[in-house]
Amino acid sequence: MSTLHHEHIVRINDPDNLVSPWLTREQLWRGLHHTVVAPQTVDESIDTANVCEIAPGRLRREIHRGPHCLADEVELAPGDSVIIRADCKGSFAGSTLTIRIEEPAPEALFVRFTYEIQGLEAVRDEEEDQARRSAYQASDIERIRQARRFSAFLH
Repeated sequence: MSTLHHEHIVRINDPDNLVSPWLTREQLWRGLHHTVVAPQTVDESIDTANVCEIAPGRLRREIHRGPHCLADEVELAPGDSVIIRADCKGSFAGSTLTIRIEEPAPEALFVRFTYEIQGLEAVRDEEEDQARRSAYQASDIERIRQARRFSAFLH
């Protein structure tokens, strides 16, 4: 088995994009938090998701897709980051997704997505890895879109 590392950044407040409203860090955080506690807003293949707090800032999720159930744990650092850890009993045990808000200058918001995927076949081709990276990026763009949508309802 081998590991795949993938990282990319999504710009949130873009002065060249006058269509998308600018978000504050708090609005962005609330939107990202919503996508974690309601993952079906990001992934249409999810039938149901059950979320329970197991400790302050820590969630346990059960995500159901048809007959399959995936459990993971989420660590929340409000206003800063989300770390999603794959189920320790699943085929991707040890895998993580870190979602971190970055603000290199006031109101210059970015979200960095970092994937550390464990449990992949040791022998695979670059095309497969590139397809996986593309799928992650598409999912993350949808996550940002849904976070924006949710934050618009809060105004």
